[in-house]
Amino acid sequence: MNKISLPLFVLSLALLSMLSLTFAQYPNREDVVWAKMVPAGTITLDGNLNESAWANATTINVVYGQPGPLPTSAWRPEFQEEVYYDQTNATVKFLVTTDNKLYIAFYMPDSSVGGIGDWARWDGILMSVKDKASNQRPAPASEYFYTWWYCCMNDSTFQVVPGMPPRFIGRWGTWGDTTRTQEQRDAWDAAYQVLGGISCRDTLAGGALENDQAWVVEMKIDLSVMGYNVTNPNGDVVALNFSIWDGDWIWAGDPFKIASSRTWFQAPWGNANAINVIRIYGRPDVTINTTNLPVIAPDGVIPNGSNFAEPTIDGNLNDPVWGGGFNFDIAFDDSVLRASYPTVGPLSSGQFQPELGGNPRPPVVDPVSAKIRMFFRDQYLYLAADVNDQVIQGTSEFDRMDGVRFIFGDRDNMNDDNFMTFRQLRVNFDPTGQGVASEYLAELVDSGFATYGVHLKGASTVNNNTDVDEGYQVEIKVDLSKFGYPTNLGDKLLFGGVMVMDGDSFDDSLANYGTRTWWFRESDWGPATAWMVLDPNTPVGVEPISNAIVPNSLELYGNYPNPFNPNTKIRYSVPSSGNVTLSFFNSLGEEIYLRNFDVNTAGIYEYEFSAGSSGNASTLASGIYFYRIEFKSSLDKNLISSRIGKMILMK
Repeated sequence: MNKISLPLFVLSLALLSMLSLTFAQYPNREDVVWAKMVPAGTITLDGNLNESAWANATTINVVYGQPGPLPTSAWRPEFQEEVYYDQTNATVKFLVTTDNKLYIAFYMPDSSVGGIGDWARWDGILMSVKDKASNQRPAPASEYFYTWWYCCMNDSTFQVVPGMPPRFIGRWGTWGDTTRTQEQRDAWDAAYQVLGGISCRDTLAGGALENDQAWVVEMKIDLSVMGYNVTNPNGDVVALNFSIWDGDWIWAGDPFKIASSRTWFQAPWGNANAINVIRIYGRPDVTINTTNLPVIAPDGVIPNGSNFAEPTIDGNLNDPVWGGGFNFDIAFDDSVLRASYPTVGPLSSGQFQPELGGNPRPPVVDPVSAKIRMFFRDQYLYLAADVNDQVIQGTSEFDRMDGVRFIFGDRDNMNDDNFMTFRQLRVNFDPTGQGVASEYLAELVDSGFATYGVHLKGASTVNNNTDVDEGYQVEIKVDLSKFGYPTNLGDKLLFGGVMVMDGDSFDDSLANYGTRTWWFRESDWGPATAWMVLDPNTPVGVEPISNAIVPNSLELYGNYPNPFNPNTKIRYSVPSSGNVTLSFFNSLGEEIYLRNFDVNTAGIYEYEFSAGSSGNASTLASGIYFYRIEFKSSLDKNLISSRIGKMILMK
């Protein structure tokens, strides 16, 4: 029987006695979709989903009237009609190909397919793909709209023509698909079928109801023209969103069936950077045969600060706990920094300089930068910003303010579009030079559910242009119960972003400017939201936690739950494809179980250990057990071992 070597075992016990770090069992990211890769030419664009690749493609459901994938998928009726008769219940699938195309399949059961010229009285797919090829950030929204809006009607006589196909509208389309150029077709194309009937007709000859069954769409998008390349070894992440519009029983004249609605994945609009985006991942080694999809890490892991003394909320970030925590930088006009943000952060994060008084935008001579920090303790979220600014000013004019805005989703407050309201917590300087709470933060402070502090760094002053300032610090403590979280923080997910405002004024008023620079989210309405986790098992350390990324080495994160009975999940990462060996030991160092298997790609994986299943030592008694991972890469054949993990079985 194998044993752990005694020196290693003793050392591991000593380390484990000092550290209680375990990687939490994070909920799966619902804003992420893996599009598996297939060879070019696999899909024939004909509206028939009969290729075998579609059966193994990643699938999501878009359902009217039900909570969609977190955090911002939702639905709404377009008018006052209640949609009871024929609600959207669509299946959507994703693939990418070796020639850098994105294929999306839509299967949409629908008893009445078509549309007319009135607003929202049509069926359609309204999509926005963010233009990575653009030099603008956030990346502009490019509209892809495949719809029966107007197309069921003759352009000259405006008479309804049953059987008309949908039209392509947007960047790569025109109102009449027959006028589309080859360039437009190469950039974006689609084919459809109406099952059980034909479009733009609700009744047959004699007045009987036609009752369509569904409409099906195969859609192809050339990712190259939008600046993406999923064929790179590291792949790419495509930022998009879509909504399915459903206009029913327009021609039959039955008032109990006529309805118009939209149901969407992360955001409904095609021509605006609003609400949020889907992260569609594609990579050459994630193919149609891949069963264990790589895990995409959170955009931020916010640690537990209970191992430090609670900070004094005075704006001065000199408390020891602020030496650690989750942190990131925000800086105006720093494209290198922005490119380091996780997932769609490089595309959705951005900056804006408004025009002041109709004057041209002058050069920004003092670009702002800030270090943002976060941790939580019990049911409270602690936020800090350390802002560098050589000209600090206070004003009531929004476009010229100096300040910091944190934006977070309220998990218990749904808006009219049936997804969570996002709350704005702003601290800014007022005309008297005082740091004040604004927006939702002011309401929380007044009701005793938040406190804040502002501290001027060095000899900095406010509204004094004769000196050179250093900047300021902001500190906030907010009760998460006012954001819909229970005492135990529920699923421990946090959605939001941060924006820094910088207004500078000079003797020459034409040189005055204001800027806004943000991480993921500028305001309560977009353009995206970071997916973050409040992790009770990750303590604030002496070093800060930067943006989470998938590790490029063998890492053992721990098991959760711990203690456990009877099951626990062990989480680990590997740097490439290869062979994984999981070994389990008792407190004497004796091997009690071994599991060996292959992985197809680099990424984060989980293995579920059960104390009560056959082969996993069903006779295990309560006590302390240990485990280790060995990994042999299929690339270089090197064998490496992880640290020792510790788990406690409590029957």
